[in-house]
Amino acid sequence: LALIASLLFPFPSDAATFYVRTDGGPPERCSGLADAAAPPSGTGLPCAWDHPFRALPPGGPARIAGGDTLQIGPGSYRIGFGAPGADTNPGACDEEWTWDCTLAPLPSGPDAAHPTRLVGAGALTGCGSPPELWGTERANQVVDLSGTSNAEVACLEVTDRSGCVEGHTGSLACIRDTYPHGHWAANGIFARDSTNVTLRDLNVHGLASRGILAGRLTDWTLERVRIAGNGSAGWDGDIDG
Repeated sequence: LALIASLLFPFPSDAATFYVRTDGGPPERCSGLADAAAPPSGTGLPCAWDHPFRALPPGGPARIAGGDTLQIGPGSYRIGFGAPGADTNPGACDEEWTWDCTLAPLPSGPDAAHPTRLVGAGALTGCGSPPELWGTERANQVVDLSGTSNAEVACLEVTDRSGCVEGHTGSLACIRDTYPHGHWAANGIFARDSTNVTLRDLNVHGLASRGILAGRLTDWTLERVRIAGNGSAGWDGDIDG
């Protein structure tokens, strides 16, 4: 009976921590299970991945499981078409529909006490230098919590690198209809149908449309979350449907 229970309901100790660093490597070289730089060659080595796309590939499936932690090291990470790992799924990342080239949704944790965590490396030590996730090429969003429950997102800067505003009728309008679109993303965080989520120590700013576009939520908690300077709204709950 104990064996059956362990197979049906894995113990929380089964959860793993995966690491992303700017000096990491692709999944073919690095397991992602060590906070270490990638050697120049080899396979299956104990080193970090080089980009969040390695853990949450555009179009999925995720390489991490519910209850795991994805820890992102200091530095800047391009989220969108042209980023490392974007070419692994041409169906999601293509010049004709660059807006879909985004992180896969974060998997839900098994329960509220064992959340899946997407965190900067300083999340437990005051978050002095959060890593930057910046959207580009008209990405729909930088962080995707579609259907994600029992999760924590912490110690991150979420932004883009353009001053354009999506849908603006004047000189600030973003380039939407022709590629390249430029270094902008529509939304910082997108969420829907989501329960028991904590956002902590985030700086969500400068997006072309909304800082957070999220609706049909239950039991969300925000602690020290800055939402500022976004093109249309800081927080918008008016999702489709």
